[in-house]
Amino acid sequence: MTTKEFLSILQSNPNLPLQFEYQQGSFTRMDYHITEIKNVNYDTVDCGGVRNQWQEVHIQLWENEVPEPHHQVTTTKALDIFEVVEKARATFGEVEIKFEYGNAQFHKAVLPVGGITVHPNQLIVRLGQDQTCCKAKDRAETVEEKAAACCAPAVEAVVEPKVNLAELFVKGDSCTPGGGCC
Repeated sequence: MTTKEFLSILQSNPNLPLQFEYQQGSFTRMDYHITEIKNVNYDTVDCGGVRNQWQEVHIQLWENEVPEPHHQVTTTKALDIFEVVEKARATFGEVEIKFEYGNAQFHKAVLPVGGITVHPNQLIVRLGQDQTCCKAKDRAETVEEKAAACCAPAVEAVVEPKVNLAELFVKGDSCTPGGGCC
């Protein structure tokens, strides 16, 4: 989901409590805050030596250590926060939006939108999961290219026969201990 699409859904559903489900059946507390809206620029080089560049928007969700029973983020409040950010700098609109969240029971993670459900009394953003990938393998088109793209099997090393060091000494008097050659 792009930032623009997310904001459009918020605008279409004013004043609804905005809730996030970060894993099935687990929700942010109702008193969470939106603390940052980040334009993120990625500039990477993958294992195939190819440079990759893309952008995302990350929204940081945070829960105060002390619960705030009178604090709640609504769709309208979230839009107000975006407006404050827009006064300082433009937010990328045509890129994927993700949410950064973590608490004592859930490691900090950056999660994509898995779906949004609008109820009469709240809007629930269900966060999905991302997996790592291998861009070099994803770019490959044939089975052979995929096999060679990343982490291809190592070439078998040629095993040399072991040499007994005692066999390297010259027989006879020369260059032996006490032989007088040194």
